[in-house]
Amino acid sequence: GPPTECMRDENESPIPCFLAGDHRANEQLGLTSMHTLWFREHNRIATELLKLNPHWDGDTIYHETRKIVGAEVQHITYSHWLPKILGVVGLKMLGEYKGYDPNVNSGITNEFATAAFRFGHTLINPVLYRLDENFETIPQGHISLHKAFFSPFRIVNEGGIDPLLRGLFGTAGKMRVTSQLLNTELTERLFSMARAVALDLAAMNIQRGRDHGIPPYHEFRVYCNLSSTHTFEDLKNEIKNPEIREKLKRLYGSPLNIDLFPALILEDLVPGSRLGPTLMCLLSTQFKRLRDGDRLWYENPGVFSPAQLTQIKQSSLARVLCDNGDNITRVQRDVFRVAEFPHGYGSCAEVPKVDLRMWQDCCEDCRTRGQFNAFSYHFRGRRSLDYSFREDKPSKYLKIPRASSFTRGNTFFNSTTSSFDEHKKAPIMNDFKEFVGDMQKTITDLRKQIKKLESRLSRTECTDENGKSYSSNDTWKKDPCTTCECKVGQVTCYVESCPSLDCATPVKLKGICCPVCLKQTVSKGNAP
Repeated sequence: GPPTECMRDENESPIPCFLAGDHRANEQLGLTSMHTLWFREHNRIATELLKLNPHWDGDTIYHETRKIVGAEVQHITYSHWLPKILGVVGLKMLGEYKGYDPNVNSGITNEFATAAFRFGHTLINPVLYRLDENFETIPQGHISLHKAFFSPFRIVNEGGIDPLLRGLFGTAGKMRVTSQLLNTELTERLFSMARAVALDLAAMNIQRGRDHGIPPYHEFRVYCNLSSTHTFEDLKNEIKNPEIREKLKRLYGSPLNIDLFPALILEDLVPGSRLGPTLMCLLSTQFKRLRDGDRLWYENPGVFSPAQLTQIKQSSLARVLCDNGDNITRVQRDVFRVAEFPHGYGSCAEVPKVDLRMWQDCCEDCRTRGQFNAFSYHFRGRRSLDYSFREDKPSKYLKIPRASSFTRGNTFFNSTTSSFDEHKKAPIMNDFKEFVGDMQKTITDLRKQIKKLESRLSRTECTDENGKSYSSNDTWKKDPCTTCECKVGQVTCYVESCPSLDCATPVKLKGICCPVCLKQTVSKGNAP
């Protein structure tokens, strides 16, 4: 939200809202802490990549860092978090990754965003625990959830993000109680510190589903191949508590009228999971589509090299906490499972790291390697030139006069747009022609080199170390002990081996490889 949402009372809250990729980062301190944590992880990786590749430009650093952080989030979500939510049954429905499927639509379904994935609201504790290095309560104490809404000043003035993060991974999530699926901090005091009248998150979720035209719960049971419901007794296998079924009957009259969100969180949990059967169906289907329909999924061959993928799979939320907390030195290996302190905790030094050296460029000519637009203009930066401020555009675009009115009949606007398009297309076409010309020159040079190589391979002659040529089957003496032979362009050399001698003082004669005994030489008439 706007900065003023976090500055309700200057005496209490002089700190404006934190800026993040999603304005909801300020809704409560737990979210703000996690946004800050991943913001730091991005900057940490970007800093390391720049050290490893000082020739990379800013765009390359940004995009490669974004790619790595996205892969870490994917791995942590699917390998560490989802198994605890879906359980064995849900993981079987999710299935193993078999590669990118271009026929799968990876978009988010309306029912997932509007109802199904909001089951996480049932996991929120009414209190945000804040723990110090010894996992004891900090002097400022724990904080009720309603006091944590839009309150980033508490992070600045009350110990930073570490106490909040320790509270998140050091304490258990909210226990599921059918009589209170959402705690009263969410249903009676939501945003009470920022609004005159508090909101009710459960009521908002139900109303949002109606605004979006989400079909009733019954329709999704049929979609998930579960039994259809015509009476409330038909729900007894999924909602075993008769009091809950009676409440639904009193509120809705017919099982065909039940809203999707309340029914999903009321279903009894499938053993080993945190979900009921219909909710498990919707979540496993959506997460499967998100994975299989993503061309840039981190496990899709070609997205990362095998060595890089191996390192990505070393990532964990525990490691992210250790690397980016202010002073987090001890965590449990799996931060999604509560552990008893201190026995269930280990040093951060024991948590595996992602070795970013696998992203180090090894190139003979690094002048253009790593420049984001060095090879082609297929990629673009984070902000398109068309939507930049005029001051950010090249000077030739600034010469185009600004239109004072964009009415439909304004011919000035039309001609200005046409002129702008012509200016925009011209450099792109010139760059493309230059790129094609460079590629053609490179191909021509490669062809010449291939011809030279083929010519050398087709020769049957041999050349010695002095540059002298020999025909096939020719032999020559490289030295007194080495005889070389040319065979179809291949030189093979043989070294003469010398026998053992019985005399005490063998003599080395000129032009002869092996030494000889002097007496034996004289007797045979071979003396010089």
